[in-house]
Amino acid sequence: MLVKFSVCNFLSFKENTSISFSASSLTEYREDNIFDSPINNDLCLLKSLIIYGANASGKSNLFGALNFMKRFVLTSSKDSTSGEEIMVERFKLSTETLNKPSSFELEFIIDSTKYRYGFEVDTKRVHSEYLYYQIKTKEYVLFKREFQDIIRGKKIDKTNEKLFEITRENALFLSVCAQFNDSLATSIMKEFRNINFLNGMDDLGSSEFTARMLTDNTSNGFINTLLRSANLGFKELTVERVATEDLLAKSDIPKELQKIILKNNPENNIVRTKHDVYNEKKEIVSDEFFDLNSNESLGTRKFFALAGPLVDTLLNGTVLIIDEFDSRLHPELCKGIIRLFNSKRNNPKNAQLIIASHNSSFINPGNRLFRRDQIIIARKNKFGMTKIKSLFDLRIRKDASFEKDYLSGKYEDEELDLNVINQFNLDF
Repeated sequence: MLVKFSVCNFLSFKENTSISFSASSLTEYREDNIFDSPINNDLCLLKSLIIYGANASGKSNLFGALNFMKRFVLTSSKDSTSGEEIMVERFKLSTETLNKPSSFELEFIIDSTKYRYGFEVDTKRVHSEYLYYQIKTKEYVLFKREFQDIIRGKKIDKTNEKLFEITRENALFLSVCAQFNDSLATSIMKEFRNINFLNGMDDLGSSEFTARMLTDNTSNGFINTLLRSANLGFKELTVERVATEDLLAKSDIPKELQKIILKNNPENNIVRTKHDVYNEKKEIVSDEFFDLNSNESLGTRKFFALAGPLVDTLLNGTVLIIDEFDSRLHPELCKGIIRLFNSKRNNPKNAQLIIASHNSSFINPGNRLFRRDQIIIARKNKFGMTKIKSLFDLRIRKDASFEKDYLSGKYEDEELDLNVINQFNLDF
């Protein structure tokens, strides 16, 4: 489970910027929206965060930073990356960051232990890397690295000393340890794999994931229950594996392109929705099956695409991050998804959700969805720097009109060039 993520000198983040799942002392919605960490009762964690901000304010960059950290941890030790540059982008709008590395840090809990892991990199090499664990309020080092010098803490396995020498300058020591089956490193790699990303504008990959989950008896029931509860007009989903060759035979796709498609996808899932057919007396007399991609709305297809990742996250207690969360979805469906996570009954494994949205109604106090420490505002100033703060950090009162104040620009940065926004007035 995640506790805190920090990034510095990456894309629009010039200065060190963090998002935290640590719950504040706020009293609202404590029963459903937060949970006790397995460390101690003093550390309570939030089940969800929602991030707001104008277009180009840096919301997607924040997700991109965490996704970069995940990918680099999982892939840096692979032989295929030995001669490659590190695909990291520094903050480019200041001479101060020109020759400085980008930094990333994640705090997380595995079993009943809290860890803090981070590194600094540029496009050529790893500048530093470290891993700490915490007992009560004190941290202890597992390893610290400065370029190619690595200091081992007392608790790290001595057999890993031989791995110091084979860690390349463009690879992470943690990744090398996991490659050689170190138990702690492997557990940490699993923690990173359990952070999953979705873009609400691109449903293809997640639709295929949901279709695959429908072939499993356990997850099939959960997905069908979730989709029925959304009242989308059908009562059941079915999936059928068909040969891609049969589908292509009915298409006008050129033969050469068909060969490429067949090589990569010899089979495809065909998902159908089951509808009732009524007679003149409004009695159900039979069923009719619709092809999901041909006969259902874009909103229905979007909710289907989300259903698999949502169920998988809730069943396994992992982390799901969704950019453009409310794209093509009715607000009430979005609220239902948020309530699934902010719930003891539906989220017993304390899965965590991070979403970016433009729908301000979600933070209307009347909806009772989020605490002030769950509402994050991303703001970019006139120097191109993104800053992030929660409404709790901004010291917004409990009785404030969050939605109205956000839309009026009250939460914008004091260095933001508001004159540019106010002059955005087009005449056609």
